[in-house]
Amino acid sequence: MAETLSNLGTQKVEATEKTNVPGQMTDILAFSPIDSILLILSNRGGGIPFRFDLRDSNNDPLPQDTELEIVYNAPHFQRPQTVSETLGNISTYNRLSIKEQQNEDYIEQTRISLNGNRLEVRDIDTASVAINSSEQIDWSNSRAYVDKDNVTTRQEA
Repeated sequence: MAETLSNLGTQKVEATEKTNVPGQMTDILAFSPIDSILLILSNRGGGIPFRFDLRDSNNDPLPQDTELEIVYNAPHFQRPQTVSETLGNISTYNRLSIKEQQNEDYIEQTRISLNGNRLEVRDIDTASVAINSSEQIDWSNSRAYVDKDNVTTRQEA
């Protein structure tokens, strides 16, 4: 079943908003499926369209040079693993509103490519959005969405 993920989570996937440590690659949003659910993020169309409006406590967009990547952590890992390309900046997300990012004309600019065809996240694992920014994110001003066409969940056997 396809569903849109956001920083608010869903009935099947818990989302945890986190505050980054400036100057370090730090998780800001972690997704963990609920008991016995498998979360699958697919690289359909050459990547996963994300929609971001990332802001600091002054309600200013995070700096253009903020780096962003998707990471995966499982209990047997010593540290989370980067599973996507690393964006060198977030200028596209700062330049376009969430509504514009949803527009088909801009969808290619919002895709983040996974290193493989898909990422399967079990209920004991976590997939996260991580950033390296000189400013801290303020989730009271920020929003994040993952396109539903690239997200499926299913009951694990």
